[in-house]
Amino acid sequence: MFQRLLDAIVGGDLTPGEQLYDAEIERWVGVSRTPVREALNQLATMGLVEILPQKRTRVTPIDPTRLRSLVETVGTLLQGVVRDATPLLTEQDVAALRDAAARATAADDGAARAHDAFIADAFLGVFVRRLDNKTLARLLVRHLPEVRRALLAARSAEPFEQAASSIAALVDAAAAGDAAAAARATTEYWATGLAGVADEFDTLERTA
Repeated sequence: MFQRLLDAIVGGDLTPGEQLYDAEIERWVGVSRTPVREALNQLATMGLVEILPQKRTRVTPIDPTRLRSLVETVGTLLQGVVRDATPLLTEQDVAALRDAAARATAADDGAARAHDAFIADAFLGVFVRRLDNKTLARLLVRHLPEVRRALLAARSAEPFEQAASSIAALVDAAAAGDAAAAARATTEYWATGLAGVADEFDTLERTA
């Protein structure tokens, strides 16, 4: 129930600003109102849903200022995760990173989706899993979906093209066990490339 709504918001099936009606969600997922409200409240704590006066609910619009702050926060968290997890990586982990990097740079499914997959497969699937820090994992589970939603909604491929150059450096450093270099490449990936997505939404907001 919660996961279906989360996937629909992150993937763009439920668009920023879209009004949400309990009855429609109940019919869609086939559950009663109580679990629907519980799921919406949980999504509200993640910044993906707004509970408005008079029991109105909508998908939270993308706020460029908040997005820029989230990109910075998530990037800082992942920088630490990569730095601490790199010495723990196995040969299988390195192989998974190389596979994820190859898929991201090929971008067969479009730049945004390719980089979203890289974030899931490399950062979450390898570094976060290997470090096994439950506190950090909870923070990322809470905040990363809001960033991923914006990435998937981006109209321009330019931020992802800029970010792509950091992927090889990140994977090579991790494979060599160079934790400091891997952390620097992670910062470069988020700050130089993905922060450009926030700039794009800022431009769209000012010209609307």
